[in-house]
Amino acid sequence: MQLRKRKKGQVRRTLGLVTANLFVATGAYAQTAPAPQPPASQVGDSSGSVLDDTTSDLSTTVLDSSILFYQEKGGRVQAIEPVARLKITGFTGDSLSLKATYDSLTGATPNGATPWKDPQTFTVPATPPGEEASVTGASGNTQIITIPGTGTQVAQYTIAPDRLPVDSGFKDRRYALDMSYGRQLSTDTRLTFGLDGSFERDYRSYSTNVSLAQDFNDHNTTLSVGVNYEYDQSKPHFGTPTPLTEMNGLPKGPNDNKSVLSFVAGITQVMNRRWLLELNYSVGFNKGYQTDPYKIISVVDSVTGGPVKYLYEGRPRSRTRQSVYLANKIAIGPTVTDLSGRYYHDSWGIDSITGEVSEYVPITSRIYVEPQFRYYHQTAANFFNYYLLDGQTLPDFASADSRLGRFSAKTFGLKLGFKISSDGEFYIQAQDYKQSGAATVPGAPGYLATANLFAGVHAQSVMAGFTYTFR
Repeated sequence: MQLRKRKKGQVRRTLGLVTANLFVATGAYAQTAPAPQPPASQVGDSSGSVLDDTTSDLSTTVLDSSILFYQEKGGRVQAIEPVARLKITGFTGDSLSLKATYDSLTGATPNGATPWKDPQTFTVPATPPGEEASVTGASGNTQIITIPGTGTQVAQYTIAPDRLPVDSGFKDRRYALDMSYGRQLSTDTRLTFGLDGSFERDYRSYSTNVSLAQDFNDHNTTLSVGVNYEYDQSKPHFGTPTPLTEMNGLPKGPNDNKSVLSFVAGITQVMNRRWLLELNYSVGFNKGYQTDPYKIISVVDSVTGGPVKYLYEGRPRSRTRQSVYLANKIAIGPTVTDLSGRYYHDSWGIDSITGEVSEYVPITSRIYVEPQFRYYHQTAANFFNYYLLDGQTLPDFASADSRLGRFSAKTFGLKLGFKISSDGEFYIQAQDYKQSGAATVPGAPGYLATANLFAGVHAQSVMAGFTYTFR
């Protein structure tokens, strides 16, 4: 295998546990910290592209479709995600890419509260302001009730003793459309524009991006720069809670928004006939609403550790993110090794490292296997706490969301591919993802000194896909 040119205008989509956990970890509310994986790891956006093969894609139409099944252990979130992508490339190198994604999610998701030895009941608004609940009685673990003497309807759900509080009524759907157009300005210069939209019951996200890539050294060196602007709308059905106010069933405030401006610069270099290297740096600026309106934090008794009240979490309205991403593709005989690493830092105090390795191994001329391993570790945000103590002054910001805490994660995967022809391939990929972190907090009061406070995820996923190139 001789690596002479990088395929232009194509970034390989990496689904599996990765994509599902990104969506699931945010509870279908993309304004919060993303999932633990490269290049889109727990605390940053995708800043590193994956190096593709070297075959020409001129005058082709590529159809790529897949479906992902994801399940968290313990009866937590389950996701199904079909994706379809079409890319048309002309004889001049100009290309048009379209992608459609659908996500369906159900299950239980931690609400941020601490466990307790007695049952805990949580109260939230039942309906949008001005509407009445369409059902009464129990629905899942949630019950619609009317506050006596007020006529106000609220929803309540109760958690059993010694259990991590989760809201098992979680259910959402997401539709996403992505479009990009690449213009070959010359044999060495390419300009790409993109538009993306993501739509959920209570969240909207729109983004646009532009990038420029310039080849040098007989296409053995590529320099690239890009900019992305994203605008998000948070629209909880009950309104946006005021941070660090007490959880209740009353309607909340108006919707809120967030904007993200990101820049990326990179270099791709053919080191020799068997080694391709890519190095990227990215920086992003978040402004606006970045709190999860569905997450709470417990205020507990300083002696017993029992819950006194529950507050809606609050996060800063600004965040600066930086990351460096290094990827290598190395051919050794018939096998190809992908080795990458990523370092991330942000103004919330989170630092993370990600390492990933995979090995493409042909079994026959048409069958291959690709074992994969990914390691991730992050520090906690400087405002992360499992709980707040009653009687102490409230901080400016606080969150018990485990995605912002300190943890490590390991992913083991295996991909099996079948080449039905020189232009078509069917593949299936399975992954096991597990987070680990401290279960107890030193100095925690009473019951919480021995309670398991870590809400980490252990999940499996299976993805099947098919790719075909029409020439």
